Amino acid sequence: MPPVFNVYCDGCGICAAICPTDVFSRTKAKEVPLVLYPDECWHCDSCVLDCPGDAEGRKGVELRIPLNMQLLWIDPEDKPSHYEMVGDRFGSKAGNLFNMPKE
Repeated sequence: MPPVFNVYCDGCGICAAICPTDVFSRTKAKEVPLVLYPDECWHCDSCVLDCPGDAEGRKGVELRIPLNMQLLWIDPEDKPSHYEMVGDRFGSKAGNLFNMPKE
């Protein structure tokens, strides 16, 4: 959800105009936008990138990606294959468990 910081926001409305899902709402010009639909946020970062911020460069809006949406990277070289895991479970070597007997 993108929180709006009233201290740094000058009410330009760029975040409300650029948001593809209309998460923000403004009723008057130069008004700090309200986050009305936080669950609709795609976390695309458009609002943060286009926010002019204040004179010190602090942004009026900040994107916070929920923990359950952060990606976990597993290196495929370190992870055993499914065949190895199943084979270990049944006490056989990888590849031998699913081989058909020769006729």
